[in-house]
Amino acid sequence: MNARKNNVIKKIVDACMTVLLLCLMAYQVTGETLHEWFGIGMTVLLIVHHILNRKWYAALFKGKYNAYRVITVIVNTLLLASIVLTAVCGIAMSAHAVPFLYGVLPVSFARRFHLAMSFWSFILMGVHLGLHIPAITAGLKWNGKVKTAVAVFFAAVAGVGFWLFVSNGIPDYILFRTPFAFLDYDKSAALVFAENLAILITFAFLGAACASIIKASNTKSKRKGKVLTPVILVLIAAAIGAALLLCTAEKEEFPSWGDPLPQTSTDEKDTKDEPIENPSPVDTQVQIDPASVSDGYLLIPGGTFMMGSPETENWRIEDEVRHEVTVSAFYIDPYETTQEEYLRIIGQNPSSFSGENLPVESISWLDALLFANAKSVDAGLTPVYSFSDSRVEWDRSANGYRLPTEAEWEYACRAGTQTPFNTEHSLDADDANFYGHYPYEIEENYFNDSVLEARPGLYRQTTVAVGSFYESRWGLYDMHGNVNEWCWDYYGAYDLQDTVDPSGADSGTRHVYRGGGWNDFGKNMRSAYRAAGQSDLKAANLGVRLVRNAYVSMPESVIADETAPAERNGGKVLIAFFSWGGNTRGIAQELQRQTGADLFEITLVHPYSTSYNTVLMEAQEDQHKQARPEIVSPPENLDEYDVILLGYPNWWASIPMPIASFLEMYDFSGKTIIPFCSHGGGRFGQSLTAIAKLAPDAMMGEGLSVHYSGGSTLESDVSAWLDANGIERK
Repeated sequence: MNARKNNVIKKIVDACMTVLLLCLMAYQVTGETLHEWFGIGMTVLLIVHHILNRKWYAALFKGKYNAYRVITVIVNTLLLASIVLTAVCGIAMSAHAVPFLYGVLPVSFARRFHLAMSFWSFILMGVHLGLHIPAITAGLKWNGKVKTAVAVFFAAVAGVGFWLFVSNGIPDYILFRTPFAFLDYDKSAALVFAENLAILITFAFLGAACASIIKASNTKSKRKGKVLTPVILVLIAAAIGAALLLCTAEKEEFPSWGDPLPQTSTDEKDTKDEPIENPSPVDTQVQIDPASVSDGYLLIPGGTFMMGSPETENWRIEDEVRHEVTVSAFYIDPYETTQEEYLRIIGQNPSSFSGENLPVESISWLDALLFANAKSVDAGLTPVYSFSDSRVEWDRSANGYRLPTEAEWEYACRAGTQTPFNTEHSLDADDANFYGHYPYEIEENYFNDSVLEARPGLYRQTTVAVGSFYESRWGLYDMHGNVNEWCWDYYGAYDLQDTVDPSGADSGTRHVYRGGGWNDFGKNMRSAYRAAGQSDLKAANLGVRLVRNAYVSMPESVIADETAPAERNGGKVLIAFFSWGGNTRGIAQELQRQTGADLFEITLVHPYSTSYNTVLMEAQEDQHKQARPEIVSPPENLDEYDVILLGYPNWWASIPMPIASFLEMYDFSGKTIIPFCSHGGGRFGQSLTAIAKLAPDAMMGEGLSVHYSGGSTLESDVSAWLDANGIERK
């Protein structure tokens, strides 16, 4: 009786573990908190499971070992090891269930191993279950047709599961190719669980087939002729999976970081001074630009490339959808526009840093267009842009200077490469001018940077002379870092149908800029990274690099209707802010003292840790997965406010995710957002871009960045900033 009761308990525990496993693999459904508690539950059940099966351990060194027993012991041992590693690494990253154990292992190590081991546990659990299926089903009295139908059904499910296993990128996780899982949060819960169940069935099916083959192959068995049945079923499953993979395969396999480059449509030899025959891929009549211009611009050959980033690229953003684009040949300045040239053409220098050979910065998108036209006139070329009221028209047939399209910029930057940077290795401070303390992937490896390809280096905190760093394979300098560079395009989702010389979205409120600047982190230097700002945005890390047509195509114009900033007629002001250490709170309180505006502090239902080291990891993890932390008692609406003074600390070169939660809760159409941030040296980083993307229908005022608490000049700095933005003071 006790044995029977013990057996029932074992089955209940095993069933609960299987259900919990499926819940654990559905992270995008359960969320972080439930995921952690499910993990604790799985750990407890695992301990109970092994206590109930303690006799198995006692028998390990007794009796004879046949093939089935050897395989069972190996699978069980590996399964135990993988689950233990998953649990230990999960505990080291816990922010909710056992936060006091956070960091017991290096978080970067824990994350990578937790991801890989969780999928290994999933696979081995399936095989473990499958190895026992022949014994479990041995007593079932099914006729031959029913058995065949059931076997074929599960073979088909296994084939689908194999396809899902590959198409969902799980091989990359189990082989430690990526430290982060790229999950589809738009899938329904039912679909997520169904897919995971199908994958689990795949490996259970393989385990069952393996057990059946071993049993049928036993020399003492009379079932030797039945070896063929499980083999045929496995082949059916493999054929279904392969067929699905072939049907859903992309035109081109997207290489990951370490993959060799595929052949591109452009010759990779030096093309700087060598003429090429009809390099334009556009199927129209073209003629060589008749203007003779000695400006040192380089001819970039036309070609086809993969624009955007693969889903395996770390710190990828959803707006970087990878797609094939064809670009016509064009000329490009090998350098960012210098202050000397801008001053000569325009007659003034708006830059924050002073130096003839430094790149010009603090120019808006509209300033960049005016400069391009003025430079065209100076060179005797036809200006590209015409202005009327709030409209800008780009004459694509004109031979003058212009901004590159976003596609042209990325094509030139990549220079035939497909890796995150055109160096084909991670940038360090000797490769480019950026916030060298924070190279690529430092966020998840902050406490153990020895694992990084590029180690932390010099942060210059200023622009440097153009051409100070390496020359790309196409002869261009500073495509990564120094200053961001304006592009023509409106910011928006890529039009995957418009793939020949695309010029961006038809309309919008923001324009794209690319390349990263002197105060940006390594992740924002990536070739595919897209920044955005309204046309009057000016920043100390934002400049320009011009291009011009290599060929005169058939006349075509592109229109940009620019939205002028809305006038604020004494509208009501709200100061909304998130603060962790108190610096941003101090700025907000000074703002309220000077304006008398309403004050709302963004606090969280589940606050971040009070430990600095812990919150560093929590903040980057939330940012990496684009979490939306729940806010305590947010305003029902913001209808009564016209202006939002939005404050936050610069965390990992962007906004903290509670700010994203706040921005997504309200309609900011017709309102003005004026950001202010506290920082430790990176100023705004890419936080302005983050706000611009999350609130595309709001006007953006001139921001205020405050070094830590602002010190003795905070009062005067705030006063000057309020005046510059037209905010009334008491």
